[in-house]
Amino acid sequence: MAPAGGRSAFSGSGKRGGIAASLLGVCALLMLSFGTLIAPARAQNVYVAAGIPVDVSGDAATLRDQAVVMAQREGLRQVLAEIAPADQVAGILLPNDDEIGSWVTDMSIDEEKIAATRYLGRYTIRFAAEPVQEFLSREGIAFAGTRAKQMLMLPVFTDETGTTDLWGPTNLWLRAWNMRPEGEALVPIVVPRGDLDDQNIISATDALGGAQAKLEFMADRYQSGDVVVADARMSAAATDGTRSLALSVVRYGHDGIDRFQETLSGAAADPDGLLAQGVAAVQAMLQGAWKNANLVDPNKRTSLSVRVPLAGIEQWVAIKRRLGQVSLIKAVDLRQLARDGADLEIVYAGDEAQFIRALAQADLLLVSSGEGISTLTLGASSTAVPQ
Repeated sequence: MAPAGGRSAFSGSGKRGGIAASLLGVCALLMLSFGTLIAPARAQNVYVAAGIPVDVSGDAATLRDQAVVMAQREGLRQVLAEIAPADQVAGILLPNDDEIGSWVTDMSIDEEKIAATRYLGRYTIRFAAEPVQEFLSREGIAFAGTRAKQMLMLPVFTDETGTTDLWGPTNLWLRAWNMRPEGEALVPIVVPRGDLDDQNIISATDALGGAQAKLEFMADRYQSGDVVVADARMSAAATDGTRSLALSVVRYGHDGIDRFQETLSGAAADPDGLLAQGVAAVQAMLQGAWKNANLVDPNKRTSLSVRVPLAGIEQWVAIKRRLGQVSLIKAVDLRQLARDGADLEIVYAGDEAQFIRALAQADLLLVSSGEGISTLTLGASSTAVPQ
């Protein structure tokens, strides 16, 4: 709230007594709002295991209960394999069913069939991230604790006639992405609507050519971080009854460009199945690359002195909220508070590069001063309009 006369507490004008009172009020507000920063907010950090199949036989009265327990255990195994090295969690002893159930935030039954003594179903299970991460920490297993900012997927499709499209009903690759099951524990992916505005902003040629301004504009339009151009080329049916799908994937990120390539094959009579297989393969590429770059030793801690320049209360509130989204942060200590900024001591898991990357996912920029103290500011978002 502004002091009397409508001047901001950060305006630097007014009588000395008014300035002092304003400064005390600002300091009190900063310290009050800082108190909730020690425990980062993790309500939005949820791990999802989708499409978990269950097949249970036995007493009809308990079939669904048995199915839920089975789905929760298999769902947890899927999540663990997504965020930690799959070979290390493959044979890990899971907690009991009651404890696993307490980690579940919600679930949905995607499909089910019930007979007298048999139950078939498919479930989606959502787990709270914090107990899952604590479990891996107790087991001494490294995991990727940082979830990527959502990536924008631009699926470019070339059919067996050689026609290339990004938009419109002929792009079966785009349709396959829109039909993919929920999941993406580490790398959330959003697909554009493909409306007239999208079509006017970027074409298949632009996407394949890596038109930077247009890619950045699309990222801003969909509030995304990185942009992924996934080029899929479907072959004609071969004489042996198969066809191939050649994938060439480019991720345009703030930390550089990554490229992936793979060729899949499937039944010529089932192009939709082959495209679904392609979606899963691209997701696995992106998830694997992100996981490998962000695996952290859960028991390693690093302390860092940070200077946070402040121009107003709103800026502090934004920084505080975004720091609360960074799960690598384990503790924060307010060392000094001044009118123009705050000095913090932050304890985090992982190495410095991983911490900087985790901050970037929350739109925070950390720059080393070279004198043992780093500067933390809000990240700048692009507002350029493509030409």
